[in-house]
Amino acid sequence: MGDSKRLTTLAGVHKNKVGENKMLPRFLGVLSVSALFMLSACAGVKIGVPTTSGAFLAAAEGKVFEPMDTLDPRNAMIYVYRPTNQWGYEEIQAPTFFIDSTQIFGLKSGAYSWLEVHGGRYDFYARRPLSMLFLKTIFQIPMEVEGGKVYYFRYSEDKPLVLEELVVDADQYMQAGPLQQVPEAVAMRELKNLRLDEMGLYYGGESYEEPRWAPFFTFPEERPDEPLPVAKK
Repeated sequence: MGDSKRLTTLAGVHKNKVGENKMLPRFLGVLSVSALFMLSACAGVKIGVPTTSGAFLAAAEGKVFEPMDTLDPRNAMIYVYRPTNQWGYEEIQAPTFFIDSTQIFGLKSGAYSWLEVHGGRYDFYARRPLSMLFLKTIFQIPMEVEGGKVYYFRYSEDKPLVLEELVVDADQYMQAGPLQQVPEAVAMRELKNLRLDEMGLYYGGESYEEPRWAPFFTFPEERPDEPLPVAKK
């Protein structure tokens, strides 16, 4: 009788330890995420949250590609697109794109989006999500654009293009990992079958704040120097 009671007690202790072992990884996971957000807040780092599901869960259903005019003719227009393929349609969460630490849009298979910026140099990159976090940086490129021009970027992790076979000056096109700048003629052949899944945006730099009083002029207004007041005699 005593032995059976002792075995029952040991079984209860073992069960409690198993329960504690299962709870420990969850607790550590929550603690790690909380610490990550606290550290990022102290360091002033922006941490976004993945919001774009992969094509496996929801295919792109927006309008097919249509060229857009910039808000200001002095700005550059950038199109980023992702050709359709079987591998992309098995994706649960789509990569998320950033510019200068600002989260701009996700890009699933069969979709495109756009970005309007002033001429200049930007840190452009994409990160791979897992649930509510970002695991790794997929690519990162110092993107330099000129105002008034249009740029096309193709994103494909499994079927990149060999630019040397398409253009004679391949070294003049920006490229990093699965992201490739491509000529307009190449982009148009693929874009005509793609859909706008997430609306693009105008990015005016990290100091840009909404709302703007003059939405169709994105550069600071230049005003002539006002004449100094004349002293009365």
